[in-house]
Amino acid sequence: MQIIDILGYIGTALVVLSFLCSSIVKLRILNAIGASFVTLYAALTHAWPIVLLDGFIVIANIYQLQKLRKNKRGM
Repeated sequence: MQIIDILGYIGTALVVLSFLCSSIVKLRILNAIGASFVTLYAALTHAWPIVLLDGFIVIANIYQLQKLRKNKRGM
């Protein structure tokens, strides 16, 4: 197994673990980190559809975290 493969496995494990979180904030943070690892893995292996998908997931998680943070401040 190469180091590149380990990135993919770590990312996949983090994404799966994120769905076990009871807090939406923790879920989104862990999911974004995992998707970042998978995006890096996919880029290094030239799996461009996966780069697009997981890259979008990272951006969506960051966007939603910003919305949650903004809403929390407004309360």
